[in-house]
Amino acid sequence: MKKFSRVAALATFLSAGVSAGALHAQTAEVLHWWTSGSEQAALGEIRTAFEAQGGKWVDTPIAGGGNARAAAVNRMLGGDPATVFQFSIGQQLRELADQGLLADVNAVAEEENWDEKLPPLIVQAAKYDGDYIAAPINIHGENWMFYNKDALEKAGIEVPKSWPEFVDAAKKLEDAGVIPIGLGGQPWQERILFNSVLLGVGGREFYAKLYSTLDDELLASDTMRKVFETFAALKPFVDEASPGRNWNEATNMVIRGDAAFQFMGDWAKGEIIAAGVEPGTTVGCAFAPAIDTAYIMTVDAFAFSAMDSEEAQAAQEKMAHVMLEPDVQIAFNKKKGSIPALLDVPGDSFDVCAQKAMATLQDKKTHLVSTGLFGVPSAVSGAIDDSISNFWNSADMSPEQGQEEFRQAISYAK
Repeated sequence: MKKFSRVAALATFLSAGVSAGALHAQTAEVLHWWTSGSEQAALGEIRTAFEAQGGKWVDTPIAGGGNARAAAVNRMLGGDPATVFQFSIGQQLRELADQGLLADVNAVAEEENWDEKLPPLIVQAAKYDGDYIAAPINIHGENWMFYNKDALEKAGIEVPKSWPEFVDAAKKLEDAGVIPIGLGGQPWQERILFNSVLLGVGGREFYAKLYSTLDDELLASDTMRKVFETFAALKPFVDEASPGRNWNEATNMVIRGDAAFQFMGDWAKGEIIAAGVEPGTTVGCAFAPAIDTAYIMTVDAFAFSAMDSEEAQAAQEKMAHVMLEPDVQIAFNKKKGSIPALLDVPGDSFDVCAQKAMATLQDKKTHLVSTGLFGVPSAVSGAIDDSISNFWNSADMSPEQGQEEFRQAISYAK
């Protein structure tokens, strides 16, 4: 397997460290942050398939994505890398490749034609200098709108198709004694709502161009001002207990009918299923209001440490192969609440929400990237979250001021 050239200062150190701890044949230590019951069940599908093909799995769970990413990097720098580790594809992973810390899995990718079977935006993000440095195993969508059908019926409203319709519906929900929006008051959740508004108001071409160019003129445009005006109009429809609330608590508000809507990624389906509800029945799913159809994607992926052991390299190739086997993709994603990373996997056994997502992604024009460590550099991602949260939680900041702060935050960070 090809390895990236290591930085001279690290080459001898890392080589010695890895050789000293060489793994047994087909053994892979897998470092990840999936510690919940549903996440463990999903990951178990990959483990079962890997072990069925002769691999030995050494499980290293670390709670929290940030903690796990830091542990993976520290262990690589310390000469004791995990064979396979969960990581977000994007700029931070490319920086590790630039340091010579990663191995590629091109042999598997070329044999199994990942270039044609994965969405182009994911292909681009999973590569460094033309080489695959990660195996994307699923696609989550962030621009979902989950809703309680009984709450909507109680207020006499239909599922809104535009943001003005949503505001009108929210007023009727308030009159009926239902909280319009169940929101977890954390920056990343506020960003998910904001990006749904951005897509809904500006359209998918505006969204894609804005986040791919981070252009000052777009950030200062009339369209962006309208986005902030619409986002501001949603503030009154969130209850006072929102700040600090976890996303799954907001999901359960919708399940119970205490709140009518939640704007959240499709991982919310795990909570819905755990409550004994089939997604699309009493709790419905629709894309957030938008002028054209699009899917804001975030991706779970695993990367591979640069290692001198041929046995470890063989285990890495086996893992990359197993993760994207169609049967494994189906079993894993049905438990994870996501959809397969491969566009050609049959969707007939998935729930109606997943089927809608899979059908949507057949049109490549609908493919958009999340700004959470995937579609933009990590510094920009943090600036986006901070500025959106500051505006959302400010009682006296005008939409114009929020727009300008957003523009300045991105300009300083990029």
